[in-house]
Amino acid sequence: MTRFLLCLLLATLPCTACKKKPADTPVAEVPAAPPNPEADLKALNEAARAYVMGQLKDPDTLDDLVKAGFLKRLPAAPAGKKYLLSQDKKSVQLVDR
Repeated sequence: MTRFLLCLLLATLPCTACKKKPADTPVAEVPAAPPNPEADLKALNEAARAYVMGQLKDPDTLDDLVKAGFLKRLPAAPAGKKYLLSQDKKSVQLVDR
């Protein structure tokens, strides 16, 4: 009896593990959030400070914050502006292009 149950379990295991989604299921894309300079600057400056504390050096570029995992991605700047790492490389500013 135990052999029968074991064989039955082994036979049904692959069937239960292979639940695939139908190919025609639409994938919802998350729309990009509109720029929020106040919140983005705060997050960028916190990431820059965390980078300095964690890496024991200043970031060379804003991309370093993403590469080191302190940010998921760089936020989009408002039209006609860009985020720039200050000359002391410890803070981020929003400047005209």
